[in-house]
Amino acid sequence: MAATRTTLSDILKDFYLGPIQDQLNEEVLALDLMEKATVDWSGKQVIIPVHVARNSGVGYRAESVALPGAGEQDFERLVVEASFLYGRFQISGPAIASAKTGGKNSFIGYVDAEMTKLVSDVRNQANKCVFSGGATVGFLNEKKNTAGAPPAGSEWDFSGDIDKLETTRAAVAAAGGVLNLRVIRADTYATVNTIRVQAPAAAGVGSIAAGQIMLDALDTSAVPNGTACVVVMQDDAGATAPITALADEPTGIFGNLGFNTLFGVDRTDATGAAALQSVLHSPDDAGNDNRDDVSLGALQRLLDGISIASDEVPNLFLVHPSFRQEYAQILMGTSAGNLTKEVSNVGKADGGFSSLSYNNIAMRVSRHAPKGAVVALSTASWKLCELESGGFADLDGAILSRVANTDAFEGFYRWYYETVCTRPGANGVLCGLNYPGSL
Repeated sequence: MAATRTTLSDILKDFYLGPIQDQLNEEVLALDLMEKATVDWSGKQVIIPVHVARNSGVGYRAESVALPGAGEQDFERLVVEASFLYGRFQISGPAIASAKTGGKNSFIGYVDAEMTKLVSDVRNQANKCVFSGGATVGFLNEKKNTAGAPPAGSEWDFSGDIDKLETTRAAVAAAGGVLNLRVIRADTYATVNTIRVQAPAAAGVGSIAAGQIMLDALDTSAVPNGTACVVVMQDDAGATAPITALADEPTGIFGNLGFNTLFGVDRTDATGAAALQSVLHSPDDAGNDNRDDVSLGALQRLLDGISIASDEVPNLFLVHPSFRQEYAQILMGTSAGNLTKEVSNVGKADGGFSSLSYNNIAMRVSRHAPKGAVVALSTASWKLCELESGGFADLDGAILSRVANTDAFEGFYRWYYETVCTRPGANGVLCGLNYPGSL
């Protein structure tokens, strides 16, 4: 719909005091952390080679015994295709005329009101997809068997994009389908089962405040304690538009680290390149079905797992803002040997923390990060592969073009890119943590 004088009436004033005061959260931290990689595209594809296995022709031998059999290094190719993100705007002729006739302080300008704000909207969508782009939407932390239980008793704790999960479930239902969730165990990347999602009348997929989803019957009892499971959306039967549309999105952190293929490369224990697996943990070492409190030991276990897998240490933790409340609580009772607090300014009382970290690894917050989870990133392993950098399309020499048979002009912003993790083992997720239920 085109922007008209009616829709712009709130800023078309005789006297306009200052710039528009934005009421929206424009934070796009996760997106800004991705390194823009210079890559050679072939059409809309780029090939990224990755090293997945060492030469097996190495071994000790007694004197005069035949040398080890010759081996070779093993490589795979990630085949990356760009996703296409668009933002479109329209402005009517009368709205443009009204803008031109306003005084110096009467109107901020339709360019800022429509075009500039559209860029923020596009980046906001891209920041969300940094985490949950595609069909992989989050993680389960519980170890339990509800295979014989009725659906009413099958609530599962979920850490991820529950809003996207519920929106997709509703859209699939409206299209005449039923949403299924594929559950993948993170120790082998094998599929545990594919489960139908229940939709309680009052709460959709589940209670968003409690971070729960309803699954018919799922048995994760064979998954080792402390191992997370990955949740992937798919159709019950047939391809409905809401599910096929997910393939148009770039692959997010969840998909890069948790899906059982990585840009066409199988990474299951049974048949693929296990070296491309990530470290996806749950604090549920007791093997029960509860979320656990944040603990320093669980964070260290995640770092140790990443070190074993990759011999690297992440340089950043990405967390939801609610995580800070829980983490600060455990620091309040931590001994001085484990906690450093700046006390040089003794004349000022300050009971909070200006920044948080663990093991000298900074914690940064993003509103699109999953609640009840910590994402450990080695940012050097993340690439933003751009086929076309973000910008307003002006292939015909003008950004604005006339709308046929309408007194309006329109334009669109486009961005062709994909997000790729070139070394998943250097990254990880700790899910299943308690967080304030009101957030």
